[in-house]
Amino acid sequence: MSIRGPIVRTALAVLITALTLAGAPGSAVAAQPPPSNPSDEELESERDGVRSAAGRVGVLANRVAAAGAELSSAQLALAETYDEVTEARDRQRAARVVADAAQAVAEDARVDLEAGRDRIRATQRQVDEFAAASYRQGSAVGSAAAFLGSDSPQDMLVRAELLDSVGGSQLDALDGLRRARVKMANLDSTARAALDEARAKERAAGQAKAAADAAYTAAVDAEAAQQQRTEELLARQSDLEDQLTEARGGLAELEGKRARFEDWQAAEQAAEEAAQPSQGEQPATRAPAADSESPQSGSTVLPTTGQITSTYGPRSGSIHYGLDIANDIGTPIVTPLDGVVISAGPASGFGLWVRVRHDNGTVTVYGHINEALVSVGERVDAGKQIATIGNRGESTGPHLHLEVHQDGSKIDPLVWLRSKGVSI
Repeated sequence: MSIRGPIVRTALAVLITALTLAGAPGSAVAAQPPPSNPSDEELESERDGVRSAAGRVGVLANRVAAAGAELSSAQLALAETYDEVTEARDRQRAARVVADAAQAVAEDARVDLEAGRDRIRATQRQVDEFAAASYRQGSAVGSAAAFLGSDSPQDMLVRAELLDSVGGSQLDALDGLRRARVKMANLDSTARAALDEARAKERAAGQAKAAADAAYTAAVDAEAAQQQRTEELLARQSDLEDQLTEARGGLAELEGKRARFEDWQAAEQAAEEAAQPSQGEQPATRAPAADSESPQSGSTVLPTTGQITSTYGPRSGSIHYGLDIANDIGTPIVTPLDGVVISAGPASGFGLWVRVRHDNGTVTVYGHINEALVSVGERVDAGKQIATIGNRGESTGPHLHLEVHQDGSKIDPLVWLRSKGVSI
């Protein structure tokens, strides 16, 4: 119910009373023609119209809210799809690191194995030289066939054990050959295990890459489908809001008609009372009440101006979670809604950033800024400048990287702005 009716009625009553009391006999005061007096049926019809319009406004307001909730839900679902891509890429990178490390271990084991083989060959040559010298000197250590032509270090050791007499240096050589053989076996086992692990990790890395590629393909498909759905939802929301505005206008018009008639009735009553003889002290007139209406809060403001150079979604195998708006260094950046600053300073990748938590829980992020003009904990109203566009961090040119975080997910900033009536 509008408060304008009582205020106007009071003012009219005071005016009519003053004119009646001030008028001298014989003076002529031009009277305003009274408005048409609606019949009871017309008044009841208007009241029904007001009630109907009020109900329609309520229904439309609920539909607008439902359309906004559906749009928000769709954006969160798309964000989950994109998060799966990011997580799959992270798993792919981790698997690749593990596979590369396992391959390096396998390569080191192979090098150690080759070194062990070289040591065995060197030791075997030393024993072969001893056998040949023994044969040339006619030694009683046995036939040269006991040494020469051995097929393996193990065969050489078995034959060497048949010798009756061997010098000290030759014993050292044979003992070295035995130790080299044991180490060789260990190295061979280690190398095989490392190679098997490297191959397994390589397979895991390949599977992780395939999963990441599949997730990215699904995200691209989801983006294409979601774009059409988003446009439909935004169009529905805009149409409902237009209908809501129209219904509210109709309601205001009906309320205005009713208020004008009630004002006329109040003026008539005040005139009748003023014409009656005064009986004591006149009651004090009430001062008009202050207008309680104020501009609606919660309106959204465009954060900055410039050219969109990159939007939200799949880009070059990964996900770009923000909206990039390019402009000159120093271009003002304002907060789109009321809120509180929760970050203002250095940030990995962004160089410098500002983050604002808004009253509805949504968090907006402003990256690559040139300077922050607010501090953590500061309360900011919609439209307040909080930073300037910069080129800090991992940036290819001056621009604002805008992100919108809702319920823990990074949603499309462009759709979020459009859903709040902001064109960009």
